Amino acid sequence: MTVARKRAFLISIAICFFFIVCWGAYPLGVRANRLDLISEQSLDQLLGMCIQFRVDTLYVPIVSYMEALYLSDQLPRSNVLINNHAPDSFDPLRYLMEKGRHLGVAIIPIVDLFTVWPSKDFPAARKHVSRQHPEWLSMDSLGRVLTAPAVLDPGVPEAQSFLITLLKEILIRYNPLILAFENFGYPSPVYGYNPYAMKEFEIAKNHSYARPYTMDDFRADALTSLLIRFNALRDGLGVRTRFLLLTETNPDRGLREHFQDWVLWLNSGYFGNVALWYWFMDVKTVRYDTLQAFDILANDGFIVGFSPLSLIRAQLDLVLQEILTHPVGGIMIDTFSPEALTLLNLNGIGLPR
Repeated sequence: MTVARKRAFLISIAICFFFIVCWGAYPLGVRANRLDLISEQSLDQLLGMCIQFRVDTLYVPIVSYMEALYLSDQLPRSNVLINNHAPDSFDPLRYLMEKGRHLGVAIIPIVDLFTVWPSKDFPAARKHVSRQHPEWLSMDSLGRVLTAPAVLDPGVPEAQSFLITLLKEILIRYNPLILAFENFGYPSPVYGYNPYAMKEFEIAKNHSYARPYTMDDFRADALTSLLIRFNALRDGLGVRTRFLLLTETNPDRGLREHFQDWVLWLNSGYFGNVALWYWFMDVKTVRYDTLQAFDILANDGFIVGFSPLSLIRAQLDLVLQEILTHPVGGIMIDTFSPEALTLLNLNGIGLPR
């Protein structure tokens, strides 16, 4: 660790210690699910829970399975809203952003820009990308469309252009302070062999003179290139939005299995911050992954994400004790369980109002 990074690390420790001593708490964020967004009443209930349990940040999915949980010209309206008889004029994101501003709850929209549908039974909506552009879907090396899940292939130029247009719509209409990206990668190494993507791969390989250029290199480069274009779009629009990445804690597995070079992305400033999701919640792994993140990331203020309902009480107590020994930038969970939130509050997680 360089002298500058050591100094930054010590400053971050001092800042976190100041917050813990003065406010006695770590910031707390909760990820909502689509069914939480079906009505003004359900949104009011969410915000009420945030106030009650000291939740300062609410993460809300707004692009899920290439359907919109906001008013969109690019995507069909989410079936979750339609099936629960939400009025066509109802905009969950706008409602939350306006109310959250008054209540002091930060609203962070989450977009999943690649997952088209979880199965081969595509929706009937003509506007859905699976109906409009099935030629953009990712395939395996035998040319078979993959549908578990079906995803847009990030290596297809036309798919990238579509995603640029979609992101532009969100940034202009809502100008969120932070926009979170989840599943920003390939589901597994069998994805990525769309014929249009393969054509781009061959072009890139033919222009690579310094080293052998593999399909793995191309998939990682395709994601990085798209992310650079997202940043250029945001800067060109002059909006204030910062990008947040939701990903797993292991950078080697992320690069090997999903072609996410997220250490490069974070240290290059393409993402302003990262929420690292801890899948293996034993104390040893949590300690290793946390210390590794401090060591490899230029920005030490990452967020720890985990699912408290996957742990029994004794495990959760031990894991929390470990996490709270480190100056992390906050805690993110995936449930509004009153029991889980109460336990977190008792451990000093959640900013008092």
